[in-house]
Amino acid sequence: MPDSTLDSELFYLLDTTPGVPNPTLTTPVGGFTAEACHNVVAPAYPVGTKIQVYNETAGVAGYSTFVYAQAETQDATNVIKARMFLTTLAATPVWWKLTNDAGADIGDGINCLVVALSTMTTAYYGWFWCEGVCPEDYVAALGGNYYTEGDVAIGPVTGGTLATPGTTAGEIGLTAVAADTSLVVGISLALDAA
Repeated sequence: MPDSTLDSELFYLLDTTPGVPNPTLTTPVGGFTAEACHNVVAPAYPVGTKIQVYNETAGVAGYSTFVYAQAETQDATNVIKARMFLTTLAATPVWWKLTNDAGADIGDGINCLVVALSTMTTAYYGWFWCEGVCPEDYVAALGGNYYTEGDVAIGPVTGGTLATPGTTAGEIGLTAVAADTSLVVGISLALDAA
């Protein structure tokens, strides 16, 4: 089947990053995409910091988690932007250095999968959605369609390289679990649009 899409309200992310949310932290002043803490050259929070929120009005109600990490590198033809999946940079064996360059940088399977909140600059730090329902109450730009590999059914999903997501090759999308060794990164609540 061809690559396709799945609406933000039709899947749930499972956290594949280490650590747990800090119960004493609340939403950053100005929000998760505030210029004081997001897409910044020097980290405003310790890398790996997690904040859990409750999404109530936009999209699906439920808990969501954000993690603070680094957009280490990106595909030359695909600038990191909102609703784009990122994974561990294979050349740098630390989970928090993330990339959207699926063709060049995914190693033996996806080590973690998060979602960018906005356009990101290479090697800059910021917040990423890593768990739960789509947190549209907190970042409206996360609502909408996400790319899939065209064979997503109801149930567990993993991440994979897409041949033609939209009009640009090389992005990462959700795909069906192909083997027992696949890292499940989410749960699809519906078939994708293919």
